[in-house]
Amino acid sequence: MIVAKVNDYEISLKEYQMELADVQRKMKLEQPSNEAKKSAVERLIDGYLLLESAQNQEITSDEIDDELLNFKLRFNSEEEFNEMLTKENLAIDSIRENLSQTLKIRKFIAAKFEVKCEVEEDKIKDFYEKNILSLNPENAVRASHILIKGDTEDSFSKAQEISQSLNSKEEFNKIAETCSDCPSCCQSGDLGFFTRGKMVPEFENVAFDLQIGEISKPIKTQFGYHIIMVTEKKEAQPPKFEEIKDLLKKRLERIEAELKLINFLKEQRVKAEIIINREML
Repeated sequence: MIVAKVNDYEISLKEYQMELADVQRKMKLEQPSNEAKKSAVERLIDGYLLLESAQNQEITSDEIDDELLNFKLRFNSEEEFNEMLTKENLAIDSIRENLSQTLKIRKFIAAKFEVKCEVEEDKIKDFYEKNILSLNPENAVRASHILIKGDTEDSFSKAQEISQSLNSKEEFNKIAETCSDCPSCCQSGDLGFFTRGKMVPEFENVAFDLQIGEISKPIKTQFGYHIIMVTEKKEAQPPKFEEIKDLLKKRLERIEAELKLINFLKEQRVKAEIIINREML
C-alpha cells in the first residue's frame, strides 16, 4: 500500500508507520496527532529528495559497520535488537541499506550546507544585542535554614523560640547543626545558591526579600517551619560579548546552513512530482 509517491519512488505504508512511530516518540504522544502524521510524511518526502541528490556520496563498508554498531547501542542487548528485527520483519541487510542512505544524506548535507560561513562581526554583535542583552538574567541568593518538621503548635512554638534566640550568624550555624531536621544541618543549614522557581514559593519569597545576614521569623511550608538566613546575593549579569562571540558565530553558521537546506528542499519540491494519498494518513 502506497502512502506517497516522490517522482518514481513509492513510500510504503510500512515506511510511513515506522516514521510516524519515531515522530510520535519525539513529540511524546500516546496517539498520533494530525500534526505528527503530516510531519512523518513530510520528513519521508524530504528524505527521499535529499537521497536523490546524495547518490554520488561514497560510503565505505567500515562506515556502515560503525553506524550499525551505534544503532545497536540504542537497544539494551543483542537479544532486544534481534527481537525488533523479528517484530518489524526486517533483515539486517535492509538495516544496513537504510544506514547507508542515512550516511549519504549526512555527507551530502555536510558538504553542501555545513561549510563554514564567514559571519561578519557586526552581524554577530547585532545577534548578541538582540538575543543576549535582551534577556533578563536571574538573580540568585544563597541561604541557610533551620527546619523544624511538623505543622503542630509544638513545632511552631519550638521554631519561634529558636528564632527569637538567634542574634548572629555564628549562633544560627550552631543551632542549624544541632537542631535542624534537614540533612543540610551537616553544612550548618547551607542550601547554596538558588534562583526563583527552585524552592517552594513560601520559602523563596522570604529568602529573596531578606537582606544579607538577616534572619527570618518561622515560615511555614509543606515541610514544616523554616528559619531562613540569607548569606549571599548574586546579581546575574549577561555574558560579555567577547566571552561568547565564538559560540554565537557557530550558532549563526548553523542557522545559515539550516536556511540553505530549507531553501534547497523547497526548490527540489517545486521540481519534483509529489503525490500524497491523504486517506492513508
